[in-house]
Amino acid sequence: MKKWFALLLPFLFATAVLADNPPTAFLAGELPPAHKINKINKVLSAGNPSDVLLLSVAPQKMVGLAGFNMASQGGKLFPAEQQALPTIGKIAGKGSTLSAEKIVALQPNLIIDVGNVTPNYIDQAKRTFAQTGVPYLLLDGRLSATPNTLRELGKWLGVEPLTEQQVQYAEETLKSAVDFSAVLQQTAYLARSADGLQTGQKGSIHTEAMELVGLRNVVEGEHKGLTQVSMEQLLLWNPDIILTQYAEFFQTIKNNPQWSQLSAVKNQRVFFIPNQPFGWLDSPPSLNRLLGVRWLQHLLSNKPMVDFAPEVQHFYKLFYHIDLTTAQAEQLLKQGQ
Repeated sequence: MKKWFALLLPFLFATAVLADNPPTAFLAGELPPAHKINKINKVLSAGNPSDVLLLSVAPQKMVGLAGFNMASQGGKLFPAEQQALPTIGKIAGKGSTLSAEKIVALQPNLIIDVGNVTPNYIDQAKRTFAQTGVPYLLLDGRLSATPNTLRELGKWLGVEPLTEQQVQYAEETLKSAVDFSAVLQQTAYLARSADGLQTGQKGSIHTEAMELVGLRNVVEGEHKGLTQVSMEQLLLWNPDIILTQYAEFFQTIKNNPQWSQLSAVKNQRVFFIPNQPFGWLDSPPSLNRLLGVRWLQHLLSNKPMVDFAPEVQHFYKLFYHIDLTTAQAEQLLKQGQ
C-alpha cells in the first residue's frame, strides 16, 4: 500500500510555518512534477465548497459534482458542458455517500477538498488516500486564502491565464472589504434554516463574508462553526441587520410576532441573500462569497441595486463561465429586495 505523507505546498504557505498560524493546505499522497501537470485531467470534488472552486477553475477536468445538482434552477444557468456533469456524491461533510470503491472506479488523478485544515479533516484526507491511492489535497477555505488557493491550483491544473484574472478579482475584493469595514458600525445576524435559529458563531467560515465588510456578528462563542440559538437570545442581542438565504424564513419573518420585536425587522433591515447557483454569502462557503462581499458593500451603502447588475454579470462570466443577460442579473438581485 502506498504510504501517505503531508506536503505543505509552498504557495499558500509561508504563513503556515509560523507557529501561531494554522496550516493552509494538506496533501495526502504525491502530485506529479510541475512539468507533468497535464497528467492531472480527472479531478474529483470532495464536497460542496470544492464543487464551486472547480467549476470556476477547471470544470473541464471534473469527474462530476459532489453535491450540486445541475438539474436545479441554479444549474440551468451553466453552459451545456457543465450541465452534463453528474452528481456523484460527497467524500467530505454531512451526507457523505461516496465510498472508496466508487472513488477507485472513477479513476481520478486528484481529489480536491476545501474547508478547514484541521486535524479531523486531515485525518479524513489520510484515510481516503490510504483506501484509494488517489492523492487528496485539502485547501484552506477561508476567504483570506482565496487568492493563494486560486493561484496555486491554477499552476497545478494548468489554467494559470484564467486563475490569474480570478486572483486579481479576489485581491481587489478583499482589499475593498477591509477599507469598507473601517467605517461600518452595525451588528448583524445570519439566519440559517427554515426557522432562522441556526447560525454561525463569530469567526465561523459561514459568517466570514459579512464580518469581513465590518458587520459585527452578535453570536460569539468558542466554537467557530454552526450553532443553534434561542429566540430569547436573539431578543437580547437585537441585531441591526438580519441576513438570510432561506426563502421560507424570509417570507414569514415580518409577520412573526416574536421576530417582529427585533430592531432589524422594525427598521426593515432584513435582507434576502441571492443564492443562484450558489449562496452569495454562504452555502457553500467557497469563492462564491467574493460576490457577496461586493454585494454587501453596495447594499449597505444604500446604492440602487439595479446598478450592481454589471458586477453580477462580470463575476458570473469570470468564475462560473455563465453569460448572464442584464435581465437575468437584475432578476437575481430582486431576490434580495
